[in-house]
Amino acid sequence: MTTISLLKNGVEAFLAMCAAIDSARACVALEMYIFADDETGREFRSHLIAAARRRVQVMVLLDAWGSWALSNSFWDEFRDAGGMLRWFRPIRKGMLPFRNHRKLLLIDRHQAFIGGLNIANEYRGGSDGDLPWRDNVLEIGGEEVERLRRSFLRMWSRAVLPLRNLVKRIPGGRRQKIRTGTRVRFFESGPEDAVQPVRRAYRQLVRRARISIDLAMSYFYPPGRIMRELKRAVRRGVRVRLLFPRKNDVPIALWAARGLYGRLLRAGMEVWEYLPGMLHSKLAIADDTVIAGSANMDIRSGKINYEMVVVVTDTDLATKAKADFTADLKQAEQIRLDDWKNRPCTEKLKERVSYWLLARADVFISRMEIMRKYR
Repeated sequence: MTTISLLKNGVEAFLAMCAAIDSARACVALEMYIFADDETGREFRSHLIAAARRRVQVMVLLDAWGSWALSNSFWDEFRDAGGMLRWFRPIRKGMLPFRNHRKLLLIDRHQAFIGGLNIANEYRGGSDGDLPWRDNVLEIGGEEVERLRRSFLRMWSRAVLPLRNLVKRIPGGRRQKIRTGTRVRFFESGPEDAVQPVRRAYRQLVRRARISIDLAMSYFYPPGRIMRELKRAVRRGVRVRLLFPRKNDVPIALWAARGLYGRLLRAGMEVWEYLPGMLHSKLAIADDTVIAGSANMDIRSGKINYEMVVVVTDTDLATKAKADFTADLKQAEQIRLDDWKNRPCTEKLKERVSYWLLARADVFISRMEIMRKYR
């Protein structure tokens, strides 16, 4: 039997994750984009070290770009305790664009945590009193975790391989959908996939909605097919609510998303901006189905990064997710079309340039790098 819980924000998630590491008897596997040398990172590391000293097999896979500020010496005590560390794609020419953006913690083949949470102070509130970033993590228990372990091991093996050994010219990447029945499905994708399973999962979620769609996304500049599906959903009577951050750690991503507000509002969607702090969620709810994981609804998650999401069809989970989403809207401001039309021309120009850079130039440069590997 598979069990699923939705954890809200870093405080709740970190407590659960650290407790799970402390209870591990056989193995711990951590796959993370950002692991910071701060209070949160050092505390989390201490739990990993303690597990390794108990003779638990502990494997840590970090993206070399996302965790670039972390020195190798940070992990000396961990390695001395018997832990294993691997950097995904060490930074060098030709390897920069394609990053492992996945966030995954596995415990003893029966417990997993997957979401958008990195290991850093900002996700649970810094010592300076800043509000924690708003994020979500799904805790999954049961035999299906074994499938996630296999996915982790594939990424562990790929970490040090050159891109030319991974990218395939034939249609369809090596990694598609991990099937686990009708209730829970895992989707993973990467730059070598001609067919992007994660992007398809989002598209199918929108296409099948009949009552409501709620999206909370930190970075939003989706491909055209998803935009068209959202507009079709509105035309068939689906209520679509979109929640984005008012403050963004990547300003150009904020401007790119705002460049789409006019189209979204004219199509009949509701657009809201979260006010208290950074909204880092990657959460989609449509009727009784929920998608959560590492992937944003943007071009980079769809074509460039390695990503993973879980799709859950469950009424109780969807009800909980919708309640959290509604609570977030109470701390958000709704964007009105009439007000939006009157924003300064300089803002409009900034938004158009930002969207072009992220939705067009970023993908073009990355794809050219893939082609260069075949010369």
